[in-house]
Amino acid sequence: MNEEMQQRIFASASLPALPAAAARVLQIADGDEPGSDALARLVAGDPVIADGVLRAINSGLYGITETIGTLEQAIPLLGLRTVKTLVLGLSLATSSDTGQTRGPNHQTYWRRSMYCASAARAIARRVLPTGVEDCFVAALLMDLGTLVLDRVLGDAYSSVCERAGSHGDLLALETHAFGITHAEAGGILARKWNLPRMLEVPIAAHHGPQSVEDKALREVTEVVSLAGRCADVFVGERPAESIAALRKAFLERYQISEADSDALLAGIGRQTARLGPAFGVRINTPTDYETVREKWSQRLLELSLAQGRAAAASANKRRNARMRRDGKVLLTPCSNGVLGESLVVRLKDISTCGIGLTHTDRIEPGTQFIIQIPQPGGAVKSLLYTVSRCDREGEGVSVGAELTAVLRPETAMDAAKPPNRAVALTAR
Repeated sequence: MNEEMQQRIFASASLPALPAAAARVLQIADGDEPGSDALARLVAGDPVIADGVLRAINSGLYGITETIGTLEQAIPLLGLRTVKTLVLGLSLATSSDTGQTRGPNHQTYWRRSMYCASAARAIARRVLPTGVEDCFVAALLMDLGTLVLDRVLGDAYSSVCERAGSHGDLLALETHAFGITHAEAGGILARKWNLPRMLEVPIAAHHGPQSVEDKALREVTEVVSLAGRCADVFVGERPAESIAALRKAFLERYQISEADSDALLAGIGRQTARLGPAFGVRINTPTDYETVREKWSQRLLELSLAQGRAAAASANKRRNARMRRDGKVLLTPCSNGVLGESLVVRLKDISTCGIGLTHTDRIEPGTQFIIQIPQPGGAVKSLLYTVSRCDREGEGVSVGAELTAVLRPETAMDAAKPPNRAVALTAR
């Protein structure tokens, strides 16, 4: 990190001070009965925060079905720590909301923050239940450094933001231009505010959780880092790459299957739609994960094929399907960008727009599958088909399928490993 830039940020008079409400919240001890009264009085004295807290509690985000009218009602239901976290997040977010920025797009910043916070809460509930509240606030503030650099650097940072094609591109551009990243800048503000280490470290290291040595801090930072990738699915420029990276990271780090990963992302979309209004943020991007996944399903298949080929190459094995001399081919079912178990079928005929197969078991119309055809020079053509009919024929079935797309996994090899925002998680 550039030491001169670090000192410049720390000494900047243009950065907001820690809000008085946040400072008082941090002094209230968890599980302290007098603390509940103190928190209720604190919120009552700030109409903006009070309104936000009650809107969040009544949004369905916390699973409460009855209408809550006061904080005194909410604390026994949610617990002091949960309500504290919500108040802290609202007060810090309110203080950093300075209107339209010159660099990062203001509305995009807050939409992304909502997705990050919702995702961190959902992931932590699954894999780190003791750290749900810390993950929520840290993820909410994880990109605060973009506002810091905008305040301190002005037009110079605006120019960097304009050149960045995606959020992940910011890291390399920031480092090259200023010797500091927005994550590091956010960590500096967190230290200036004297926030707990459980918030400061994840904010500062969310692009590199593997660098955090303390186990408890690293676990929270890993969740926050993944939450940022989840946000990329909904507001990023390359959602398919983000979905593929998340599926891989969830499976390797937490043994969460691809289907469960998709279910988690679907829930994050729904929860963000509820959280946004509590912070006065309009979520104008699609919150329906299934719609996003369907739109990018072909790209997901290309990424899956690319990852499979990369794995085979690293193991020095050939996994490319060959057209068998006995008329049999290898068919790989696929759904939602996920490859299934391959099976052997007999080829009847093939044309430029379709294929005919026979098999012992029925393949339902609408099912999609991939067949890889060897080409001269050792190349392989990957063809995506959709089953249009399946008729009984003797003891087996006759399957007709239409060509849906010619996949190009070779173009996805680099995209399967995002250049500036890789999800690098250590094993437990």
